[in-house]
Amino acid sequence: PRPTRPAAPQTPLTAPGPPGWARLPKAPIAPRSEYTAVWTGKEMIVWGGYTGMTQYGDGAAYNPQTRTWTKIAASPLVGEDLAMSVWTGKDMLVFGGSGNSGSSSKGAAYNPATNTWRPLAPIPRSLGGNLTGSGSYAVWTGKVMVTWGFFGNHGGTHGGGSLAAATYNPATNSWTTGAAAPVQAPLFGQAFWTGKQMIVWGSSVDSHSRLEGLAYDPATRKWSTLPASPLGSAERDSMLAAWTGKYLVVGGGDTGAGLQRDVAAYDPANGSWMRLPDAPTGFQENGYAIWTGASVIAIDDGGSGGRPLTLNLTTRSWSLGPKAPVPGRQEAQELWTGSDVLVWGGGVQVGNSCCTAVEPGYSYRP
Repeated sequence: PRPTRPAAPQTPLTAPGPPGWARLPKAPIAPRSEYTAVWTGKEMIVWGGYTGMTQYGDGAAYNPQTRTWTKIAASPLVGEDLAMSVWTGKDMLVFGGSGNSGSSSKGAAYNPATNTWRPLAPIPRSLGGNLTGSGSYAVWTGKVMVTWGFFGNHGGTHGGGSLAAATYNPATNSWTTGAAAPVQAPLFGQAFWTGKQMIVWGSSVDSHSRLEGLAYDPATRKWSTLPASPLGSAERDSMLAAWTGKYLVVGGGDTGAGLQRDVAAYDPANGSWMRLPDAPTGFQENGYAIWTGASVIAIDDGGSGGRPLTLNLTTRSWSLGPKAPVPGRQEAQELWTGSDVLVWGGGVQVGNSCCTAVEPGYSYRP
């Protein structure tokens, strides 16, 4: 079992190192796609996912300061892919997902300081009883987890779902149903907590396919629709989406007619959009774009062969980094440590099938 470690203040990762790509040590768990992951301030914790027909219920933690992996304690959850997770500052909360036995309503919390799990109150039946990473969204507000999306009500695209938002409070281990949204959740997208609202941005894939953005304020229980963006409303796949602390930056993606270069930023303080300079090449992103505190980084999975695209918001200029060691991987999360982007897992498409698991993990230092 993983040794118990006392809680301690997190040390910023400030060790100097050369820019570029570096290979991670081999993980103690099988390579996989569609896992869930969090950055704790010290470690990247990954859990779940799948390869082929195998759903995994195990996980591991990677510490970039010591360059070591540790397998974490066995979870009370069965193997799932596309589960939802948030980091509370103490625990990794994991809910839902899909497995060989169907969708799950169960949840559990993992505490890395004690290397222990505890079961959580399941997603209530009133919400449909399921959250899955395709079409579902979760953010941590500092006190509660706010969720919305595919709750499995079996109507509309990809199962449809309850239109209601919901909150999970770990202090009381209880769920509260919020207000219903004006539309179903986008099937593919990202969600961010602004300090006041959960903003969801993404593409719907139905008879009304479109880009759309919505915001939910859990304090007032009110939804609002973001104004039309300068990117238009045509549906796109694998867009960049990042929250800078002030702006929602979105762009790129595949429209079916090719990879797009355009980028825009939304300011929720005044409800307005602004165009940003186009990227030097059309690109697509897994969706897990990085905000470094000064720049947005997209590890491009399309046009530039995995080269990191960096947009400096101060100078409003783009730069292209070196080609990724494993370009084109899909369904891999990218996490920012404060100095490096961590990329692990995912898969590469072979013919018309996805995906053959990628074993090596890499870090990228801008």
